[in-house]
Amino acid sequence: SSKPYGFVRNFLCYDSRQNLYSMGDTFNIIPLDELMNEDGTEDLNATSELTFVAFTTRLGLDIGTSQIGKMAASAKIEADFCGYGANNTMFRIRQAYVKLAWERSSLTIGQSWHPMAIQVLPTVVGFSPGVPINQFNRSPQVSWNVDLGKGWNLLAAALYQHPNTSVGPNGASYDYSRWSKIPELYASIKHVGERFMVGVGVDYLSIMPRKTSNIIKSVTSADGSSSTQSVTVRVNDRVTGISPEVFANYKSGKFDLKWKFVYGQNLAHLTMISGYGATAYNPENGSYDYSPIRSATSWINATYGKKWQVGIFGGFSQNLGSKEDFLSVNDFWVRGAKNTDYIYRVSPFVSFTTGALQLALEFDYTAVGYGDLAINGHSKALREVANARGCFMVKYTF
Repeated sequence: SSKPYGFVRNFLCYDSRQNLYSMGDTFNIIPLDELMNEDGTEDLNATSELTFVAFTTRLGLDIGTSQIGKMAASAKIEADFCGYGANNTMFRIRQAYVKLAWERSSLTIGQSWHPMAIQVLPTVVGFSPGVPINQFNRSPQVSWNVDLGKGWNLLAAALYQHPNTSVGPNGASYDYSRWSKIPELYASIKHVGERFMVGVGVDYLSIMPRKTSNIIKSVTSADGSSSTQSVTVRVNDRVTGISPEVFANYKSGKFDLKWKFVYGQNLAHLTMISGYGATAYNPENGSYDYSPIRSATSWINATYGKKWQVGIFGGFSQNLGSKEDFLSVNDFWVRGAKNTDYIYRVSPFVSFTTGALQLALEFDYTAVGYGDLAINGHSKALREVANARGCFMVKYTF
């Protein structure tokens, strides 16, 4: 049998200034840097706005289990209206996978949440769950989950990029993952007790920023004269990032506490302010060397209650830059702003739930330390820019 589910959700949000957004100003990421007018007396990005949207409404279908010997097969399809296009919104796939389950293990094949994003997911009201301090990504994958017994669990996954992608010389694109031919790899082990869960994981991402490059080649003509010309050649450029994480969750009655720490390398595809850059160029074969931009990120999220619930999210992300200098301040690529030092967010909320109806109010204060562009991708903060967001949500779940 198949079981439909979903909700109708409306957001009314106020922002005190302009932000880096996605999905029609609903998925807020960070406040934009100052943009001064010609005489330097007014910040043009210090413009408030009000947004009212309903396209975060969601529809899903859990497709019932089919028993095949000792294996149980099931599937999920989940969609919403957040695929932004020329006609405002488009129906888009969130999740679409087949699950094969045995007594103590399961295999998920298809598009689902990135394991790094879902091990602990903060409870907030806003549409963006702690982004860019928390990781956010759904990807096509093959993931293997194993119950090791006595509360221990092992997860291993191979993933490709779409729709959340890395950045590079051609902007944000899943081409870098496709050209690589090496899937993103993730593994974790965790222990789940009666009240306390703790785990560690590591993500490995190796992508190809370019498949072709240009070199200057000397050409000798029939009359013996020589000249130079630009020639396109194939290259096997590659940048690799290894990102470990530690996470925990404590539950007791109506109290729920979650925590995560990530040391990230090139995690732009997880909707973080991250990326990489070119550190050297070989004129003989046109190939570049690269170095990932690193960051240290941590957040904590506490909630209490059920019918009436209060909660708070707090997080901090420190840009650590690259271990090596880039060729220039133009030769590195970042999702979001290239001149950040740090980001922090504090967002308390209160919600009321009765039956299928939920009403919630959240205040979100996000600040960014901005500076001048740096040759290693780590700008030193010269000013702090903040956005105050107030968000009211009406949600009916079915």
